[in-house]
Amino acid sequence: MHFYWRIIEELKFLGEIVVFKDPNLLRCYKTWLKKHADAITLSTTVDLPRPSVPYNYRGISPSLN
Repeated sequence: MHFYWRIIEELKFLGEIVVFKDPNLLRCYKTWLKKHADAITLSTTVDLPRPSVPYNYRGISPSLN
């Protein structure tokens, strides 16, 4: 189910909507989501680190020209 979840997240990013037609697959997916809700929340809400300046001398950052 992790595979399906990753594909659905990628399609959401592209603005697409996924509709499951198979009731068995939908039931299994919902059960998997409930079981792994905490891990999914952590993986989708982690703040990305801001890129740091590669070189900094006495508080003066280099020119990026």
